[in-house]
Amino acid sequence: IGKTKTTIGFALIAGTFLCVIYLILKVKGYSAMDVGTLSDEKVAAIKESINRIVWLSGLLIGGLMGAVVQRSTFCIAAACHNIITTNDLTQTRAYAMALLVAILGTQILYSFGDVDISRSSFISSPFTWLAYIVGGFIFGVGIVFGGGCASRILVRAAEGNLGGLVTVMAFILSSGATLWGITARFRIDYIEFLTLNLQNQYLPNLISAVPSWLIIIAVGIILIIFMLTAPKGSPWRGWRWPLAGAAIGLTVVLAWWINGAAYKAMMHIDQFTFSGPDDPMLLQRWRPKSLTFARPDAEAFRYIILYTGETGINFAIATVFGVLGGSYIAAMFSRTFNWVAPPLQQFKYNL
Repeated sequence: IGKTKTTIGFALIAGTFLCVIYLILKVKGYSAMDVGTLSDEKVAAIKESINRIVWLSGLLIGGLMGAVVQRSTFCIAAACHNIITTNDLTQTRAYAMALLVAILGTQILYSFGDVDISRSSFISSPFTWLAYIVGGFIFGVGIVFGGGCASRILVRAAEGNLGGLVTVMAFILSSGATLWGITARFRIDYIEFLTLNLQNQYLPNLISAVPSWLIIIAVGIILIIFMLTAPKGSPWRGWRWPLAGAAIGLTVVLAWWINGAAYKAMMHIDQFTFSGPDDPMLLQRWRPKSLTFARPDAEAFRYIILYTGETGINFAIATVFGVLGGSYIAAMFSRTFNWVAPPLQQFKYNL
């Protein structure tokens, strides 16, 4: 029975991956259409179709990530603090595998013109270095006390862990307040005012004297060496952790791919509305992006409570719902869903 359930699980995950690729190719097909032959009604229908495909892809990609994280217990927080607390680098190597797949896959898409990462907010200017340091420090402390990174706490909540649910709600409250609420002004006036006006934050551009392919190869070699040096008898030597890391990396690549395809398709289909690739309206809605959960968690909550006032669900919001749904289904399928209330002291840490 165990092998049968494992086979079914793998088949469902593989089928979902293929479904996402089909949706991506469908969006790419819109970029090849002759816009001059399309009526206004047809253009509107295509735009609606692209929007629907993008958020549906976000739901599926989030579901994939949630299922993989739930079954593997993959967690960036564990990958970092296990180095010190247990000296076990298994999760760290899984994270390295995810990085390797994500970097190589994204760079391949970029080199073939499928994703214009130069338009992404992840590497756009300015470089708010103080915000990165302060935010990264607070986030690092928080994921240790909270018991997981932003994606892992969603999975823990979907598994029935009430401590994880408390962490998610506290995370949503604090991230929303920092983005739009009471602490947003402090962030803008006192944290983000110190910037470096770089062309962008893309590493190969910052080290322009070194060819980009050489940087990517060097990073890849370092990650591969780190993974291959796992000691004999390490859990990393099995198939579970390498496969989990590769699957997480693939979800990152798929997220880039669908959003990159949608950006190009919308710019092509609605070229009479958008002035070009840097049009503010185009970037506001369709800027290329991948998986992240700090802002999307808050956006998902805002979408729930202000549904009638929102313009509609988007990729980021859909990924949050997808992670919750995918991890819940995986927990129920594997019979690992349990309502768990941690001790009071842990609740304090979760908050």
